[in-house]
Amino acid sequence: MKRQGIAVLAGVAAVIAGTVLPAGTAAADGLPLQAPCTEQKDVTGPQFAVNLCDVIDADQFRTNLANEGNVHCGPTSLYNAMYYLGEHKGLPMRVTPNGQLMTEYDPHDPADYDEATAWIGWLGFKAGMGPNPKSSTAKGNRLAFDAATVGAKESGWTVNRGEARTDDFPEFGLEIAKRLRQAPLQLWYGRYVLNADNTHTRTGGHAVTVVAAKGDVASGKVELALHDPARSDDHGTPGYKDTQSDIRDETVTLYKVNIRTKSVDEETGVVTTAQHTFWRLFGESYTGTTLQYVEAFNWFETAPPVG
Repeated sequence: MKRQGIAVLAGVAAVIAGTVLPAGTAAADGLPLQAPCTEQKDVTGPQFAVNLCDVIDADQFRTNLANEGNVHCGPTSLYNAMYYLGEHKGLPMRVTPNGQLMTEYDPHDPADYDEATAWIGWLGFKAGMGPNPKSSTAKGNRLAFDAATVGAKESGWTVNRGEARTDDFPEFGLEIAKRLRQAPLQLWYGRYVLNADNTHTRTGGHAVTVVAAKGDVASGKVELALHDPARSDDHGTPGYKDTQSDIRDETVTLYKVNIRTKSVDEETGVVTTAQHTFWRLFGESYTGTTLQYVEAFNWFETAPPVG
């Protein structure tokens, strides 16, 4: 059943609680609640604030996905962003040339749960995830986006996508806000452990959907609202892998940091170290034994045919 629109409070109020912030910093004010949701796209001046409305929040954990969706954060967060482009910009996206439009199915309607699952599974396949996947990559997810928009481009739509890495943008928070004006972003962060020699080793990663951003230029800090495909109020309850949860916003703050990473090649044993500028992620739902460092995001934009 075609979605008729939902009220999403993309801004989230409340100070981040229960997290340890870097020395010399204070907990940041949360993004203000806006009810009803009003889109905001301010990126001029020393302060910026961008807020998107009606962004879906699909769950990645699903019985009928490979490994029950345990590693489908990539295609699920991509699905969130793509659905916004279809619903708000009219971008036609299909699995096959004559197939149903993505937006003909409502991921928050129980009657369309299987169709949403099929879309996420197909995006994972196009992103390079096999029958026993371990993960997907940012590049693979961009290729999945390309596959879903072939028909749109052939019919005259302008469709662009790309990647922004933290190493390449000193004002990464501002870059998030600028790209967010067009559509939700697919944000990628790595989970790292701190080694005895003060280097960091990546042990895994995760992808989420950015729906709001707020900050000050040159502050080395940005506040975000996320839709996280792995987090929901009903997680772990009976049947949660067969039903779609309610929309839930996650409030996080990113801080700019410089770290040295270390990796070991599994085949050759060669050790590689590198210096990186990452943005450390803090949030009430993001505590644990690892350190979360944002590394990059995928961005998307489109425009209808002219004439």
